[in-house]
Amino acid sequence: MTMKIFSGKLDVESVAGTLKTINGIGKDTGSTIVLFDAAKIAGKPHIESAVMHAERSFAEGKNIARTLSMEILVYASGQRQCSLAPRFGLQQGQNQVYVLILDGNVERAEQDIRGLVEESNEVTATRETLKREFGITEEEIGVVGEDRIGELVIERVAMLDAWR
Repeated sequence: MTMKIFSGKLDVESVAGTLKTINGIGKDTGSTIVLFDAAKIAGKPHIESAVMHAERSFAEGKNIARTLSMEILVYASGQRQCSLAPRFGLQQGQNQVYVLILDGNVERAEQDIRGLVEESNEVTATRETLKREFGITEEEIGVVGEDRIGELVIERVAMLDAWR
C-alpha cells in the first residue's frame, strides 16, 4: 500500500461538485482519495489508523460502507453510521483539509489535487473539538494527560471494531 497525506486549504462552492472532481482524479489515477476536515482530525496518526482499520474491514468482508473512501471516513469519525461520517469530510465554504491518497499513481494524483488544494501548514483539531466529537471526558484526560488526547481519539477509532 502506498499512502500520501498532506494538508492544505480548499474553497468549496459545491461539496458534490468538488467530490465529483476528486473522484475523477481518483478514477484517472487508480487511487482512493479522501479529504478530511482538519478541524476534526487528531493529526496524521488518526488518519493512518482509520485507513488500517477500514482496509482490514474490507479484507474481512465486514465493511459497512460501499466504498473504501467512505469506510475510512466512518473509522475516522469513530461512528458506526455512514450518515454521520461526512461531517469529517468536506464542507461548503473555506476548508482546512488533510488529503489522503492511497495506491494507484499517487504522484500524479497528488499533482492533480495540489492544483485544487492550496498548500498550508498542518492543522489539527482543538482539545474541545476532539472531546466533543469523540465523547472524551475530563476524567480520561486526567488519567492519560493532556498531551495524549490524540491517542484517546485513535483508541476510539480502534474501538469501532468492538462496537460493531
